[in-house]
Amino acid sequence: MVRPVVVAFAALAFGLFAPQGAVAQDARITPVLSTTMQRVCQIETTRTLLMNGGRVVDNPRPVIERQTSSLRASRAGEGWAFLWVAGSEGDLTLRVETAADGAVTAATLSGPSIEADARRPGSPVPALASAMADDVAERLLVGRAFDPGDSYYPEPLRRSLLQRMVTAMMGLPGDANGSVDILYEGEVEFEGRRAWRFAGPITIAGEFTSNAAGRTVRFGNTSEAVALHDAETGLLLKYDVDANYRTFVDGTPFLHQRRTQAFTCEIIPQ
Repeated sequence: MVRPVVVAFAALAFGLFAPQGAVAQDARITPVLSTTMQRVCQIETTRTLLMNGGRVVDNPRPVIERQTSSLRASRAGEGWAFLWVAGSEGDLTLRVETAADGAVTAATLSGPSIEADARRPGSPVPALASAMADDVAERLLVGRAFDPGDSYYPEPLRRSLLQRMVTAMMGLPGDANGSVDILYEGEVEFEGRRAWRFAGPITIAGEFTSNAAGRTVRFGNTSEAVALHDAETGLLLKYDVDANYRTFVDGTPFLHQRRTQAFTCEIIPQ
């Protein structure tokens, strides 16, 4: 059974931190998505606990999860429809519809892996569908043009992404300072394809006081992200993130976890 992968890093999802033949590109790009091709991706997520309870973990070993997914785009009136399927048996299916500017107008999530949750009163599935719809990478290109230095994420989505990351880290909503500086860098060649490279850091920092013990807990996340989109189809080719999460209790290091996620995609006919 495939578990939902919420790309809180858009998420977000890198082994591409050194620019691979980046081409100086002054001209603006105006992406156009293909309706005849689709992407099929292999996704690998690792989590490595490096410090726990203030103690360095001896011989840390990553927990590795692997997943397959596919995504195809089609026109829906003036806007777009996206169909995202995870698992070879279609364990999880996300259907997203957008307006002409890429704004999500509808999102539904279905599949055997969430049937029980979907039937419960107050089910979290609709909220999960909305979050996953926000993180469809191709949606970020709809109705937009990019000059070098332009942000991959529009401002409202940057705020939403930061809030979801805080919730994912702390288990509840909270206040934090942060920035998402993933910017368009120019055109590169990747495995024989022309690709548009977006890259940069994500940082989050916050602090709260534990009601139970009266201790000050400071937390932070620093990530480096790279996204490559195929220049011919607009579809995602590669998406990697390398994140380090740390907490400090009364100024003393308490927890350190590293998380990586890598999407490697093939572009094939629908």
